[in-house]
Amino acid sequence: MKAAVMTMMAALAVATAAAQEPAGQITNRIFLVRTVKPVRTAIAEVVVQTGSIESPAVVDLSPKVSGRLVATSLEDGANVVEGTVVKAGQVIARLDNRDYAARVASAEAGLAAAQATLEDARKEFARTEALLKENTATEQEADRAQAVLKRAEAGIGEAEAALALAKLDLAETEIKAPMDARVAAKHLHPGAMLSPASVVYRLVAMDELRIFFDVPTTRFAKLKPGVTDVAVVVDAYPGEELHLPVFTVHPAANERTRTVRVELRLPNADGKYLPGMYVRGELALDRREGALAIPHECLVPMIGKTIVYEVVDGRAVAREVTLGVRQDALQEILGGLGEGAEVVSAGTHRLADGVAVKVESGN
Repeated sequence: MKAAVMTMMAALAVATAAAQEPAGQITNRIFLVRTVKPVRTAIAEVVVQTGSIESPAVVDLSPKVSGRLVATSLEDGANVVEGTVVKAGQVIARLDNRDYAARVASAEAGLAAAQATLEDARKEFARTEALLKENTATEQEADRAQAVLKRAEAGIGEAEAALALAKLDLAETEIKAPMDARVAAKHLHPGAMLSPASVVYRLVAMDELRIFFDVPTTRFAKLKPGVTDVAVVVDAYPGEELHLPVFTVHPAANERTRTVRVELRLPNADGKYLPGMYVRGELALDRREGALAIPHECLVPMIGKTIVYEVVDGRAVAREVTLGVRQDALQEILGGLGEGAEVVSAGTHRLADGVAVKVESGN
């Protein structure tokens, strides 16, 4: 901003001096300048943001039943430690299951007893029904036999439910990974007494991480999921630049910061990147192919407008230009300048409209 103000003041001073000199005097002076020609190129507004890498899922893994922890290893016997890669459904810890196995056996015996009781009740009911038809049994006896049968049938349901619950509890003595992940922390070891409140491991999903940037809401309309390109540099790997598309723009703005959250997806099958790493991103907004552009140093800010000096027949001609997107040192020109124009890039601070110039070098 300071440089822009200084340039503007210098330009105004030159213009004032030119106006004060006698007619023809300024035209007798020749100013040495350098020039460039506008180019057609791809250009985009670049917004630089900082952000961080996050995991899509972090799980503190606890048992669903109580018991003594007897193993923290994989099925092949490999010990589970921080950094171990686990797969969804893989057994990664075990509780002492003897008590739960005994409960299953007891429930199976209970079901067998209930089935025997049901068989007896069916036989008794059939016998009573036959006697009732022969008038050798009373209605009350038949009703009692039917009630006993219904209780026996209900007993089967209760016994089956008890067995299913016992089997479920037995299965829960094997603690399984709920997702593909990496072990971020191991809190307990064999011998510890566990309850459903005990955390054995912290698991972090790592195969595809998330990168988040908080972008000013003034740029919201230019953010296009699947289209907007982001050049990402992870601080841990300063010499590497990744190009990732915007995956999604979260639908609600932060009322305090007036920003919207932009999400990128970062493939990480090799585990190269870690949650918590700091990243810098350059978001290419409003990308335009074949834009007419000149170096930003060609611009001369004036009050209420911006001009450039075009060299025409050895003289500097002021052209008011309409500006588009700026990217680094390039400025898009939307109007006011032709494609083949010869534009002053060095020496603008000494010029005024109509002065004679000599081109030192150019495109």
